[in-house]
Amino acid sequence: MDKDNAKYIGFMILSMAGFAIEDAIIKELSNLMPISQVLISIGTVGLLVFLVLAFVNNVSLFSSHIKTLAFAYRMLCELISSICFVITIVFVSLSVSSAVLQVTPILVAIGGSIFFKQSVLLYQWIFIFVGLLGVLLVIQPTSESFSLLSLLALVGSFFLAFRDLVTRSISNSIPVITIAFWGFFSLTVGGFVCIPFFGSLHPYSFDSLSLVILSALFGPLAYLSLVAATRGGDVAMISPYRYTRLPFALVIGFFLFDENPNKWMLLGCFLIVFSGIFVLFYSSSKRSGKNI
Repeated sequence: MDKDNAKYIGFMILSMAGFAIEDAIIKELSNLMPISQVLISIGTVGLLVFLVLAFVNNVSLFSSHIKTLAFAYRMLCELISSICFVITIVFVSLSVSSAVLQVTPILVAIGGSIFFKQSVLLYQWIFIFVGLLGVLLVIQPTSESFSLLSLLALVGSFFLAFRDLVTRSISNSIPVITIAFWGFFSLTVGGFVCIPFFGSLHPYSFDSLSLVILSALFGPLAYLSLVAATRGGDVAMISPYRYTRLPFALVIGFFLFDENPNKWMLLGCFLIVFSGIFVLFYSSSKRSGKNI
């Protein structure tokens, strides 16, 4: 492994750790305020961070590239997936939501074969079905502990996969800061959409405000580290390290939220990661250098 790829792998691992910590902040915030306010708070501080970055770097947030139907679809997918994952993190577990999230590359491969007529060989389909079996083991629909809300994580993964597929039709010239700004805008809008379902907003306490400010560090840092990794390194080499988010989430869930995955869930996590790395590596090899 050359030094450059080692550096970009470090960025990817840093990014996944940042996202896992942000998820933990979201779960902790849900004990202090309704989900709608969590989404609004996290989204707003992210907007402010990337607004400042756009000003400092003289980046336009309203270029002609974002005034397209494809970009609107991307924002809608961000909105729906964010709501689904936050609900799962709060009401089910950080471990389940993070595990199911890892199935997104597999769903992208399925979507690519359907919408873009990309060829998928028999052995690739086998790995895809292995990954979907892993999802069943994580959700465990036949167990007493099964929650229907865990299915929202799967819905969120579908919309994330659709977002990634839509992104292929969007110009790569759109600045990362612009994409990130509108991503956090979608998160904020999602929070306002949720207000009728999760109750009115609460006054901020010192604890809740501290967590919101902390999210302003980890969320943008995770996103920018992800961009640095995927745009700078060998995509086929870097992409599998996306799966480091899962062990980070499992450790955080165990120590901070008393989550204790059983052996079947751990097996499901393994199957998702094993099959997902294969699918992701194959996809990355075919389109090396593709931007997020």
